[in-house]
Amino acid sequence: MTFRFSAHYVDPLFSLGHLQTSLPGLNTQIEQALRNIDSTLSPPFSTDAIRNAVTTLRDQASGYQGDKAADALRAVLLKKVMLGLYAKSLDLFLDEASAAQEDSEWWSEVEQSNLSAALYLLQTFPHRILKVLRVLKIDRRVLQTSTLHLPRIRNIFLSENPWQPSVFMTTLFPHLAAGSPTSIRSNLTGAFRVDARRTASTYLQFLRDTLCRYISRLTIIVTYPLRLVREECNIKRRENERIRNERAEVLGKLLGLRPKLTWWLDAPNVEEDVLANREFLLEFAGTVDPTASNRTLENGLSSLLEELYDAIFVAQVERHSSYLNSNDLRRPSRLTLLWPRLLFLPPLTLYSLKLLYASRASLMDMAQDAFETSKNFLEDWLLQPLYGVYRTIRAGGDEAMIVRPESIAADLDSLERMSLALAREKLGYDQQQLVTLSQQIRLGDFTPLLKIFEEDIKSPIKSAFAGTLLRTLFLQVQKAKVDIDQALAGIDKLLKSQELTFAFVGVAPAFAVVYTVGGSLNRLLFGRRGRAKYGGKRKKQSVWLAVRRIERLLLFQPKSHINHGDEGRPSDVIPPLTSGLLVLSLTHLRKYALTSLPARSQLREGFLEDVRDLEDPSLGRWEKLRVLDRMWKNWASELGWHQMAGESTP
Repeated sequence: MTFRFSAHYVDPLFSLGHLQTSLPGLNTQIEQALRNIDSTLSPPFSTDAIRNAVTTLRDQASGYQGDKAADALRAVLLKKVMLGLYAKSLDLFLDEASAAQEDSEWWSEVEQSNLSAALYLLQTFPHRILKVLRVLKIDRRVLQTSTLHLPRIRNIFLSENPWQPSVFMTTLFPHLAAGSPTSIRSNLTGAFRVDARRTASTYLQFLRDTLCRYISRLTIIVTYPLRLVREECNIKRRENERIRNERAEVLGKLLGLRPKLTWWLDAPNVEEDVLANREFLLEFAGTVDPTASNRTLENGLSSLLEELYDAIFVAQVERHSSYLNSNDLRRPSRLTLLWPRLLFLPPLTLYSLKLLYASRASLMDMAQDAFETSKNFLEDWLLQPLYGVYRTIRAGGDEAMIVRPESIAADLDSLERMSLALAREKLGYDQQQLVTLSQQIRLGDFTPLLKIFEEDIKSPIKSAFAGTLLRTLFLQVQKAKVDIDQALAGIDKLLKSQELTFAFVGVAPAFAVVYTVGGSLNRLLFGRRGRAKYGGKRKKQSVWLAVRRIERLLLFQPKSHINHGDEGRPSDVIPPLTSGLLVLSLTHLRKYALTSLPARSQLREGFLEDVRDLEDPSLGRWEKLRVLDRMWKNWASELGWHQMAGESTP
């Protein structure tokens, strides 16, 4: 699995029929010499192999003239060299544009936050001081009193023009030398200005205005270095964006040369048909090296390819690197970014260890309390409720919760015996009538006994001493007890039917606490990247931003500051700058698909097909916009693009 753009855009051209080297009738010595070159010219092309091939073909250009088989094989090798130069040019300018894009995004992040700007100032402070010392030429000779020139040092720290920055300030902040705003005095002018139209009516108001002015001056003085740092980051961001656009435009022009390259590779003999090949070769040379406009084919194709190699992989690389270094446009090195941590982390670690060792007794108590709390929580609120759920499922709800069935049966039997005895003595029921009354009592019908009670209450005093009033009262008390037991039995059945629900409700809070704490510990220890779906939230958000950037590029094509001939292009034709910037975003989409989407899945294959359609130079602007619409319809829901719009970048 490769992330090279040329592997997907250029390598398929290597299988063309005119790039095969199986030619019969070739001299053995010539064949061996050229086969050694051919064995190294295959994707992925290496710069050393291209350099060796160009040098060998140039040196042996006149050694095999007249041999048609050797000329044919040499023509094939020249095509492969040209294909390798084209592929490596694409990768080179794409890498430079991508690096400039990443650096511009880094400078933009620093510029947007005062905290990031302050941290960047601290990280680069030693480097700035070193540059000041170089300006002052601090060495052993300067430390001598006889060679210490105070007026010269004063001129370094103070400027003759109060509205211009001094040498000291331009050394600390080089962007001030380019005419960027300046001096702290100019920034303090507004703060020191006193409004003459405003009169202090009272002494208290005058003191308040004076205090406000001094606070404003102090704020400007304190935040002035941060302001300069943010200006520096802004300038470097814009310069990286300019470099990105320049490299992207060259990349777009190279992409437009692919049809001509395909035709050139299909040509039978690239050295004989000079007039037909002149346009493509000179256009390619002018694209990769605009500084040299007088290249010709008078010295042969091998010499031109050697010049192109030097222009691309030597001059261009050195020019690009030297420009970045001279203007300090790259991000600071890892050591520069990490030195505050490397400096302060060891003493802070030692101090923390010392503090922990001094408080070891209290820490042990806290650890023991935490252990006991966790143990009690697990046993009382998690394990025991879970065991109760298990017992409930296993027992099936046979065990009573409020009143047992035996107690209800005993009370009902007692009520029945009391009722039958009263009916036998008072009403004189025979056995058949007693059986019928027993059935009525089981059904809750006490009508005959209630009639006895009704007769007794007509003369309550007499019935209380000589009648059955007390027995009927106790009978009704027993009946009320039976009714209460039966009501409790009904409630018991209701609770038993929901016993499993109550058990899960009791253990649910413990599960919630365990889930929350476990998830937090998991994210703290292992992070979220490896376990997140489709690369995680950060990667999916970067893909959403890339797709949005592609749509914006197609709708509002940026104007080139180098080429002003884009105005005459048809509206459907994509200019080189837009095409190059599209490739930057499409490379990010391809890398995401190859690294984060499931392998051998329809999601990944479909996503890569859409990326290839957007890379296709034969499709116009409107066709690619329709491809983007298809991507939004197919992948927005699956990759969560609809939820990304309202979220900030983490």
